[in-house]
Amino acid sequence: MQPGLDTAWVESLGGWFHLLTAVLVAVDAPVPPVPSELFVIGSGAMSQLGSVALLPSLLAAWLGCWAGDIGLYALFRFQLTGLLDRASWGQRIHRGILRLLDKAGPAPGYASLFVLRFVSGGRTASMAAAGIAGIPWGPFLALSGIGSAVWSVYMVGLGWFTGSATGLPFWASAVVGMGLGTLAGLIIAGIVAIRRRSGRGDG
Repeated sequence: MQPGLDTAWVESLGGWFHLLTAVLVAVDAPVPPVPSELFVIGSGAMSQLGSVALLPSLLAAWLGCWAGDIGLYALFRFQLTGLLDRASWGQRIHRGILRLLDKAGPAPGYASLFVLRFVSGGRTASMAAAGIAGIPWGPFLALSGIGSAVWSVYMVGLGWFTGSATGLPFWASAVVGMGLGTLAGLIIAGIVAIRRRSGRGDG
């Protein structure tokens, strides 16, 4: 398939593609199953093809990630989860967040606001835990903003380099990139788990 054919629908969306990407990344904070990574990595692959601009792709991913972090943190910081419980879909979201918090273990420290976003479900758990722990706004905004920026560069860059190396259509490059990103996340999760076990053993 020629690059121009499989990216025609994106080009027809214009700037709406970046807005959609930002919204999906933001919603992905409380609802991890949302396939935002496919759009972010795909935007990198399409940037390599010249179908979308690189800078707006990075900005959309960063702003969406940061906004989602802040929203989820505020939801738990100000104990607004009762708003979710008013609807059945909100209750499902709330239960899903609590399950991720249970899996994450003890409330994470500042470093986790940066690191855990690269692990499946880690972003949701760390932002909710930060809100529950009452981490001050200043450190939270700084670490979340920096972490969101690094995550955005990493994910868009993953799509760019995957597309450049494979020559596959952007959607296929995005799928390959997601596989590589998942593998990296599993490695990070393993390292975090080992460090936590070592910490408990030292105590």
